Amino acid sequence: MEELPQFTTKIFITLPPDRLLILNQYYAYAIILIYVSKVLRICKIKIWRSAMEQPSVIGLVAEHNPFHRGHGHQLEAARALLGPVPVIAVMSGSLTQRGELPLWDKWRRTRLALLGGVDLVLELPAAGSLQSAQGFAFFGVESLAATGLVTHLSFGCEARDPKLLLQLAREDFSPGEWAAALSGGLSYAGAAEQLACRRNLAYQGLFSGSNNLLALEYLKALKGHPEIQPLPIRREGTLYGSAALEKGTWPSATAFRKEVAERGFTRAAEEALPPALRPLCRGWCQAGLDLGAREDRLDTLLAFALEKGSPADLAAFTQVSEGLEDRIWKCRRAVSFDGLVDQVRTRRYSPSRIRRILWQFLLSGPDCPFRQGAQEGPQYLRVLGFTDRGRQLLRAMKHTARLPLLTTIQKDTLAKAPSPAFRRQLQLDLRAQDLYQLVTEGKITDRDYKEKPVMLP
Repeated sequence: MEELPQFTTKIFITLPPDRLLILNQYYAYAIILIYVSKVLRICKIKIWRSAMEQPSVIGLVAEHNPFHRGHGHQLEAARALLGPVPVIAVMSGSLTQRGELPLWDKWRRTRLALLGGVDLVLELPAAGSLQSAQGFAFFGVESLAATGLVTHLSFGCEARDPKLLLQLAREDFSPGEWAAALSGGLSYAGAAEQLACRRNLAYQGLFSGSNNLLALEYLKALKGHPEIQPLPIRREGTLYGSAALEKGTWPSATAFRKEVAERGFTRAAEEALPPALRPLCRGWCQAGLDLGAREDRLDTLLAFALEKGSPADLAAFTQVSEGLEDRIWKCRRAVSFDGLVDQVRTRRYSPSRIRRILWQFLLSGPDCPFRQGAQEGPQYLRVLGFTDRGRQLLRAMKHTARLPLLTTIQKDTLAKAPSPAFRRQLQLDLRAQDLYQLVTEGKITDRDYKEKPVMLP
């Protein structure tokens, strides 16, 4: 009775014994109910925490254009180190980092990734996928970190000693050193190699593989996220970007796409894929890709956009620098998209960079310049697909995610955007999908508003 408020104590004391007994019983029941509810709440929290406290969650930044046996090997190698843990992939959507249209749309590629062993696929915004290795890695790592679940970032590299990559990622070069290295007309990668080798000759050769270059940028992006540990997996077999499918080696996505474009779904193309993916890809290839029509439509779109634009638009909307917009403008009446790239490219400006800039221009508008969207970082996590285990990850992310989750896009999503940066980024993604469909199918049907996330058991 001492724990009760004073006024309650007086009431209890003045009541007749029979009524006091009844009230004591009700009071006891109330106390029991309070304690039971507290116990249930504690149990619920413990169950939720135990679901959250996974030993590890692997994160990937990928193109999956398409998912092939090399990607499967990376997953197997990562899980061999950490166990059968969940995998979250942040995947390019409608445009790739090479400045190209993917072979198949983002929903088909998501299905392949899920069949290949990924549990949850999130879309890498076009504002990140159409950037250099540095911007691509930054957007990917920030998206994975924003899930609040990823503990390890797995990535491929050609380096025999990944520790050297870790050491190189810690090197800092002054603006003056960069300016001096770039003044000789070197590309960014060439200047980086020159600066690194001046510090330590052991770094020589680390810049010869595209996976190494991306790996370095991933490691730099991870500096701001000590909660995520790097998990490098050495790439073996065919080099990234190799144009040939070599029997008995891990394939490259470039080689697969070249094989399919030139010869169709051959035995070599089939063997480049995990067995579970082959029937789907065979059917999609047999239905026809019509790559020639894609090129014709893209050439027409670019020619029209450049004629209606200006060098000032190129400078305002895209990531051009050092007067590159004037060089593009002078060559704007080239016979094709690829023809324009060939005329503009130099030792310093790679074909991939030129292609990215042209796509940035096609996506942009006065209300939505790519240049601004690229500087703002990821604004949301767009869900493209998940397995049953991925569904559990999504439930957990409702409590852990540091960015809004988008599972579907409604007609009023843009109008209700929580910030101008969110709206700009979503506009770029919607335009990227519209352009993809216009070039590949010759029409726009607002698929981003209609497609639901791919779900696999």
